[in-house]
Amino acid sequence: MHALSRPVRTCLGCRERDMRAALTRVIARDGRLEVDIAKRAPGRGAWMHARATCIEAFARRGGFVRALRCVIPKSERAVLRARFSEVQV
Repeated sequence: MHALSRPVRTCLGCRERDMRAALTRVIARDGRLEVDIAKRAPGRGAWMHARATCIEAFARRGGFVRALRCVIPKSERAVLRARFSEVQV
């Protein structure tokens, strides 16, 4: 498979296009954010790099409401950062 034919997504934090494998999918389930490790969970998802700057930029722009079509409490940002760090270990 050529590099150009591999799935590419846009990080909703920094807005850089990157290979799907380099991004992490986040979904909203019951008003809470979850990291979709398998990248196949049902429902709307948002793709982003597992970097604090991307998470903050995404939240600052109101990305959770727009991309996931739900309201996420601000307290979930810290929880999301912690979940991203767990996935990276």
